Amino acid sequence: MIKISLLGKSSKTISRFIKTTLKTAWYNRQKLMKSKQLENTQLKFKKLSGKIQIDETFIKEIHKGNFKHKTDPWRIHLDPFATNTKWCIQMAVDNNNNIYVKSTNTKRLQKQWFIENMNKELINQNSIITSDMQKLYFLVAKQTNSTLCVTKTTINSEAGYHNLNKISKLQSILKEALIHYHGLGFTNIQNYLNLWKWKYQHKGLTPKKQTAVLYFNV
Repeated sequence: MIKISLLGKSSKTISRFIKTTLKTAWYNRQKLMKSKQLENTQLKFKKLSGKIQIDETFIKEIHKGNFKHKTDPWRIHLDPFATNTKWCIQMAVDNNNNIYVKSTNTKRLQKQWFIENMNKELINQNSIITSDMQKLYFLVAKQTNSTLCVTKTTINSEAGYHNLNKISKLQSILKEALIHYHGLGFTNIQNYLNLWKWKYQHKGLTPKKQTAVLYFNV
């Protein structure tokens, strides 16, 4: 079940291969997704330090359920001004390849989120931060006493990609991995981000060895 889950297969495929009911396959995959081994991927490093690239990305249409209905309680997460619903993912990576990936909400980036997350607890002081022209990144630099190098990607996209090349590649890899999952819910998107990060950190292992490592630590 773990091996098939790592390959990004659906609960229906899992139930067929391990010869169990769809409900049991779904339950066990949720148990895997909520495991401490995956949750602790965010604790693999003490702080981001040195040269750090920070950027946000948006994933479209990842919700499930009757979210468009006026009575759906999950509508509080939706951006009323957005033409289509998106989920915002904040990413950061340093020159030691420490990765921070966290879901925020479906709205635009908010100041309070940066105050609570992108602070001295995450980023070492006196670092060099590279980002786009998002104004809130100035707050990150101020909170961590770091130097901020901004790049305006709308004017010179090639230069912007060069300055944010590492995090841009990570964003592409993340989106390619999540495309296999359909209908990710608001409540479990972080679990899938943790799974992606764990797989990326162990990309040098074969699927069989990845399964063994994850099995003995779940």
